[in-house]
Amino acid sequence: MNPSALDPTLQPELARALHSYVMESGRLVVVEVDSDGRIMGANVTFRSRFAGFADVRGESLSRFLASDDEMPDIEPGLAHRTAIARIFNTVMGGENYLFHAYPLNAHTLLIGEPAKTDDSDVIGRMGNLALEMSRLVRDLRKANHDLAVANELNQQLARTDALTHLANRRYFMERLQQGVVQAQSRRHALSILMMDLDHFKQINDSFGHAAGDTALTAFAELLRALVRMSDLPGRLGGEEFGLYMFDTHRHVAAAVAERIRASTWELRPNGLDHRLSVSIGIAVLEPEEDAEALIRRADAALYQAKNQGRNRVVIAGPESEHATGREENAPRKD
Repeated sequence: MNPSALDPTLQPELARALHSYVMESGRLVVVEVDSDGRIMGANVTFRSRFAGFADVRGESLSRFLASDDEMPDIEPGLAHRTAIARIFNTVMGGENYLFHAYPLNAHTLLIGEPAKTDDSDVIGRMGNLALEMSRLVRDLRKANHDLAVANELNQQLARTDALTHLANRRYFMERLQQGVVQAQSRRHALSILMMDLDHFKQINDSFGHAAGDTALTAFAELLRALVRMSDLPGRLGGEEFGLYMFDTHRHVAAAVAERIRASTWELRPNGLDHRLSVSIGIAVLEPEEDAEALIRRADAALYQAKNQGRNRVVIAGPESEHATGREENAPRKD
C-alpha cells in the first residue's frame, strides 16, 4: 500500500485519539517533533530503546536518529497533508527504523518500527505499517462517529420528555429564555401558549394510567401536527404543556390556540370513550419583559380559562376578558 494513500488530514479529535493510542503502544516507536526537529514527546518504547528511559523532551531528533542527510528529513510531503515513509538509522548502533510521519497542526508525529536492511523486507514493512495505520485511522473514525451519535442521543434524551418526546420543561425554559432575549434585542414578536388538559385525573381514575398516557401522547402528536417547524411544543409536567412561538403576534397565536382547542375536542385516542378538552392561556411578550414574567401572565390566563368553564382560550393582558371556545356543558361521552 502506498502510504500517501492514507488520509491523515484528521479532525482534531481523531488526531488526539491517534496520538493517545500510539503513545501508549508498547511495540511501535513513537516520537512527536516540532517544525525545528525538537522532540515534544516520546513514548516509553522510544525512550527505552534510544535514551535509557530518560526524558527526551527538548532534545533534537538528530541526536537519536539520522538519515542520509545531516538532519532527519521529515518535512517533504507534509505540505500536501499526506503521510510519508522514511528509513532512519540510529546514531548509536546504526539499526534501521521505518517511520511514517503524520501531520498534527504544526507538529509531526513519527510512528515507526525496526526495519531490516533487505529492500524487499523494507517495502513489505512499509506496506504493513501503512495498512496498520490505515486501519487504526478507520477504527478511530468509526469510534469517533459512534461517540458523536451517542452524545447526540444523550443530549436529545436530556432535553426530551420520555413519554411524549416533546421538549421537557428544562429545555423548554432554556429555549424560551434565549428566545425572549433575542426578541427583545431585535424587537421581534414572541408568544407562548400554556395548555392544560381538562379533568385529566378523571381519565386516569376511570380508564387507568395507560389510557392517560395514550391521551397525553395523542395530544403531543396533535401539537406537532398543528405547529410550525420553528415553534417549540413542550410537556412541562403532568397534563400541562407549553408552546413557544417566535416572531408570532397576538392574532396568530390566538388562531393557533383555537385550532389546538377545537382539534383536541375531536380527539379519540385509541377509541377512548371520553371527550378530551384543553384550556389555553396566551401571553404575548411585552417590552422589557423577561421569560419568568411572560410565563406568569400566560399561567394567569390559563387559570382564568379554567375558572371560566375550561375548554377555552384566554389571552393575557388588556384583552384577557375576551375568550373563545365553548362552555364545557356538552356530554363527556359519545
